[in-house]
Amino acid sequence: MPVSEDREDVLLLDVPATGDYLSVLPTATAAVATRLGFSLDEIEDLRAAVNAAVTLLLPPEPGRHRPFRRRSGDDALHCRLEVGVETLQIVLNRPKGEPLPDSGTYQWQVLRALTDEVDSEVDGPASTIRIRQRRPSTEADADTQAHRIR
Repeated sequence: MPVSEDREDVLLLDVPATGDYLSVLPTATAAVATRLGFSLDEIEDLRAAVNAAVTLLLPPEPGRHRPFRRRSGDDALHCRLEVGVETLQIVLNRPKGEPLPDSGTYQWQVLRALTDEVDSEVDGPASTIRIRQRRPSTEADADTQAHRIR
């Protein structure tokens, strides 16, 4: 489902579900949010929200805390950043995994506190978390060519 009928810029990232690569997702989110004119506080909130979502999606390795798994052969974590005219949507998906933790956990509270809207869906073994954040309305954002990531 597109974020907007008028415009849809999409960034797709697939990263191994290991602690070594998980920092790529909040960093990519921060880069896109910077280009869109989000404030530093809003960018840090989005980074924290993405970290919380990743923690919810990755099952713990026995004897280790979420989400730092280092076994080889783990499935990828999929991230889709959709830039709409009014909304930045971040969709995180784990094709194979355990059910999502209860909605009363700390990570869910963080997600709800730091984002405009968050929802989740479990379809068989696949789990998805969708974060939506309203874009700031700034003059600088009107000219998206000036903010292209090169």
